[in-house]
Amino acid sequence: MFDLRQYLEGLDLLYSSGQGNEAEAYLKKGLKQAAAAGENGSILAILNELMGYYRAAGRYEECLLCADQAMELADAMGLAGTMEYGTMLLNVATGYRAAGNYAEAEALYRQAHLIFRKHVTGPDYRMASLHNNLSLLYSETGRLDEAKQELELAMDIIRKLDDAEIEVAITHTNLGNLCFQMQEIEEGKRHMEMAVRIFEKTRDGKDSHFASALSGLGEACFHEGDLESSANYYRRALKEIDRFYGENEYYRVTKQNLSLVSDLLGRKQAAEKSKMKGMELARAYYEKYGKPMIEIKFPDYAGRIAAGLCGEGSECLGYDDVLSTDHDFGPGFCLWLTKKDYRKIGARLQEAYEALPKEFLGYKARNTTSHGQKRVGVFEIGAFFEELTGYRKAPEDDESWLSITQENLRTATNGEVFDDPLGKFSKRREGFLREPETVRLKRLCLSLGRMAQAGQYNFPRAKRREAIGAMYFSLSEFIQASTETAYLLNETYMPFYKWKIRGMETFRRIPELCTLLEELMQKDLRDTGVEKIIEQICRMVVGELNAQGISDRKEVFLEEQKGAVFERLVLMERKKGQKDD
Repeated sequence: MFDLRQYLEGLDLLYSSGQGNEAEAYLKKGLKQAAAAGENGSILAILNELMGYYRAAGRYEECLLCADQAMELADAMGLAGTMEYGTMLLNVATGYRAAGNYAEAEALYRQAHLIFRKHVTGPDYRMASLHNNLSLLYSETGRLDEAKQELELAMDIIRKLDDAEIEVAITHTNLGNLCFQMQEIEEGKRHMEMAVRIFEKTRDGKDSHFASALSGLGEACFHEGDLESSANYYRRALKEIDRFYGENEYYRVTKQNLSLVSDLLGRKQAAEKSKMKGMELARAYYEKYGKPMIEIKFPDYAGRIAAGLCGEGSECLGYDDVLSTDHDFGPGFCLWLTKKDYRKIGARLQEAYEALPKEFLGYKARNTTSHGQKRVGVFEIGAFFEELTGYRKAPEDDESWLSITQENLRTATNGEVFDDPLGKFSKRREGFLREPETVRLKRLCLSLGRMAQAGQYNFPRAKRREAIGAMYFSLSEFIQASTETAYLLNETYMPFYKWKIRGMETFRRIPELCTLLEELMQKDLRDTGVEKIIEQICRMVVGELNAQGISDRKEVFLEEQKGAVFERLVLMERKKGQKDD
């Protein structure tokens, strides 16, 4: 005779004593013993336990094999329609969900729900578990609102049950994870904190969901920028996962998260300690290792290699801070060669560069992402500028200049040159530093026209129609066009979009425009102050156009100013044509 109760107590003891990695062998042995005893009910119970083990371990093929065997056995035993059958369906459905077979899982959950509704009259753990698992399915298939509703139904049931503290904690954990998916980070963290408090107070070492709650808090702290706490929670989660399942896929993912957080924490601490900006770090790294490397290994080219840090990255703009250290940041610099020199030593110089020490002044090696490739290292001068602008050297005609965006021109000309003994790189760079006046005026014509159309004409019309969408897009277009106009009037290339406002803070001309744009962004669309700020910005632009002698008109409607700029442009091109003749 097979004693199922005693057998399951032994299984619980394995988990509680930290020997969860021995559970598989124990369960398989139990299957053989139950089969030898002819105990189908025991076989079914062990199959359900084995399903849960394989599911948690990420071994889905074996989980579904157990699920099929369990369903065949239950049908043969005539259990269809019973609560036992519904409970088994719930377990099987969860296995299918974990394996990504969502349609099959949802159909099985529905069958289980029908059975539970028929038999359950009051608060019941199995009904709560069904809502919990349906929620997970909905969240994994993008139906987040439905997922949250199911979890709230589960919580209503569980709170009415006796001795259900652990189940309440599990549901808080699930709600926390769902809130993270919905970008409701604060609420998610509250749920995780409640879950951890319950687990720490009442857990008896038998529940693996504690690790999920700890990981959730690790994620929440990461989003908040509290890297120390995040790393601590991930470490605790790893211990719990290892205790129950060993080094499975969940363990590896959590370990990877811990590694990422620890790396970022180290970079953050180095930045806070040194107070060094990225450009200073690059220059110091070059002086310490780069320059000596060139002099020792490439003495014949030491007077021909340019060095510095230019191109993409906030450090090239001088806008980097502690947060910037989380990606594409660390010791590094650029080396630029002429086409002839690149053919001769480019590959060898790159190898020598890559052999330089990876850590410097407490900073770890650059944490390069897929988007941050080729920002440092060895470049051929012409190829460097072609990659950023589409041209190996500054264009000679306006049409070509206009094909290069302001953002790309800013990227190609920012940063610093540390050494350029040959002067070739600096000369090529200077060609891109200032576009022709006719090109600036052509860009101004476009941006002024967009300001007039979007802000002075279309926004008030959209407002009269109460067309919210049109109001948003009109205001957005006006802000963008105003920003472009401001940079053009300051004769400065506009940077990548997230740095546009930051770049305006140092404007010499119409510096007040930055504050007005930020104020405009915070206004309610229906506020009458929106149109007042639009007109104030337009008057400010007109004043600067007059001050620079680009226009002598006083009209605030910028379509008129666009006409004045165009007339000046025509006059300039006519004089240029006469001079060429």
